[in-house]
Order: sequence, then structure tokens, then C-alpha cells
Amino acid sequence: MKTLRTLLTAFFFSVCSLVPAQEGMFGYIDFNNTLKHMPDYVDAEQKLKKIQSDYKEEIERSKREFERQYINFILEQDHLSPSIVAKRQKELQLLMDNNVEFRDKVQSELETKRDSLLNPIKIKLLDVISKVCTEQGLDYVIDTGAGTFLSINQTKGVDISADVYSLVGIERYSGRVTESSQPIIKINAQESR
Repeated sequence: MKTLRTLLTAFFFSVCSLVPAQEGMFGYIDFNNTLKHMPDYVDAEQKLKKIQSDYKEEIERSKREFERQYINFILEQDHLSPSIVAKRQKELQLLMDNNVEFRDKVQSELETKRDSLLNPIKIKLLDVISKVCTEQGLDYVIDTGAGTFLSINQTKGVDISADVYSLVGIERYSGRVTESSQPIIKINAQESR
């Protein structure tokens, strides 16, 4: 049994040595940088800013109302009976709790709205990257913006940014390698401590 295994292993390695090794080609692009330059993304961000502005105005109005009532309470509390002071304190506490609840609800709604606006754009970009990867016969694509690589051998890799930019409607592309796609070493400040 041991001899058979040794013969099979030797046969496997001799066959593998006859098959020429193929080098894989890969592409690279800064996903988030590309995403932020897409016309759809710019439109979505403008919509989000408008919604945030509307909510911010309402939060500020609620905050001013609370401050007005609080100042009035402080100015009047010495002249009020203890039962009225307790009632007003409860009203102020309820108003403050409602404001905090509203802010939390707004934050949640903004995150949901952001996801609903941006996820289709991210999917579109991923589809385009996949298309370019297939068209160029690449094995995979590295996201240079993630900073999880130490170096990119630019003789083996292909910067697919120009092709992707063209397909997603980004008009300008300088043709130069972005800073994030240069060979880099990132050390997380917390990891180095």
C-alpha cells in the first residue's frame, strides 16, 4: 500500500511538471473612489443631503422648543407650587425623551434611505467590474482602496479603471495610477501599539 502511494505521488508530480504553469492575470481598481465619481452616486448623495437638511431643520426646531420651555421653567420654578414643578419636570423629560427618540429614528431612516439609494449603484459598479474582468480575460480584480494588499506587480496586473469609468459614465480618467493603487504598506495605528 505504501509503495502504491509512493508511486502515485511520484506519477502525480511528474505529470504536474510536464504541464506548464500558467500565470493568472488580475485587474485592480479603487472601488470606493470609482463609486464616488459615478453620476448616479453624485445624484444619490444630493438627495441624501436634501433629506438630511430637512430632518436637521426639524431637529433644530425641536431643540429650540425644548430650550425655550426649559428656560421658562427655570425662570418660573421658584414661584410655582411643588406639584406644578413636578408636572413641568415630567413634561420636560418627556419632551427631551421624544427628541432623543426622534433623532434615533431619523438616524435609522437615513441609514435605510442611504442603503436603498446606494446599493443599486454598488451592484451596478460590481456588474461593470465583472464585465470588464471577463472581457479582458482576468482571473480576479483587487480593490486597491481597501488597503489589504502590500504591493501590486503592475506588469502582471491591469488597471481597469479607465474601462470601468467609461462604462459607468465617468467622463474623465487621467490614465495615471491612483495613489491607492501604488505599492503601499499600511499599518493600523492600533495594531502597532
